[in-house]
Amino acid sequence: MTQVPPTMREPMADHNRRLSLGLDPEDFAREAGITVEELKAYEMATHDLGFDLGVADRVGAALERLEANPPPSQRVRN
Repeated sequence: MTQVPPTMREPMADHNRRLSLGLDPEDFAREAGITVEELKAYEMATHDLGFDLGVADRVGAALERLEANPPPSQRVRN
């Protein structure tokens, strides 16, 4: 699976992917190496207002890593 470039990320879609993994913001932020505040700001962002590309990159990498090896909390299995 190839990671989407940070400029092409969709914060709401990433939010939904995090929810599908069954991870709360605190656990996911820790996995991604960002703060909870950074995660919340990213997940609420839009392309019109912009978002932190470094946070987007970390979120994308964490999602791909966790989806490849899902945690026991994952609610939806593909």
